[in-house]
Amino acid sequence: MSRNILLIGNSDGIGAAVTKALLDRGDRVVGVSKSPATPGNRAARHEVHDVAAPGFTELLERLWHQEQGFDACVYCAAIGSSLRLPDLSNEARVFDVNLTAMVRTMEVLVPHWIERRAGHFVGLSSLADSFYNSEAPSYSASKAGFSHYLLSMALRLRGSGISVTNIRFGFVDTKLAQASRKPLMITTEVAAGHVLRCLEKRPRQLSVPKLAAAFVQGVRWMQTLRVWAA
Repeated sequence: MSRNILLIGNSDGIGAAVTKALLDRGDRVVGVSKSPATPGNRAARHEVHDVAAPGFTELLERLWHQEQGFDACVYCAAIGSSLRLPDLSNEARVFDVNLTAMVRTMEVLVPHWIERRAGHFVGLSSLADSFYNSEAPSYSASKAGFSHYLLSMALRLRGSGISVTNIRFGFVDTKLAQASRKPLMITTEVAAGHVLRCLEKRPRQLSVPKLAAAFVQGVRWMQTLRVWAA
């Protein structure tokens, strides 16, 4: 059965691949992103709006009523920023896009879903949520908050009919993958396949690839020991 799905951050990268996969299987997609949708991958409706700009929650509320609600939302919006001291001017914006705008999205959708006793929020996080990143502290810290918030909300909303899924990706072939080495990198199409399976199975959390997830957990333990030793 066709569903009405809201995608935040769907003009490129994983969001664009998820949009195409959903459209190919007959779902209706309403997209919101800072950039226009690419030709050949247009959602049923696309709104150009920066998630960190004023009016974002008002736009979502308007879309809810105009589209008669959404069965699910996939939050894909994310930015990264390498820290080049002494300039910290972009650090707060990373948090605004990666974390605060996600919380504001839930702020609009969850009350409607509680009334309906049905809904599903899927957020795309990162395996970088597990370790300290001196090169891009705002990215890893915002993703840590992202993952913790979604897992906490998944527990809080138990029994309400609402599912919350946190997907932690390793390297995906997008503009965000800027490291010099990118082990176990997957394509956006493969990532989109994981998102669609999560929309069906509704797990609380999925970490992809599992080998990379185990590796970053080891890195985190090593960093914790170093901090303790210091």
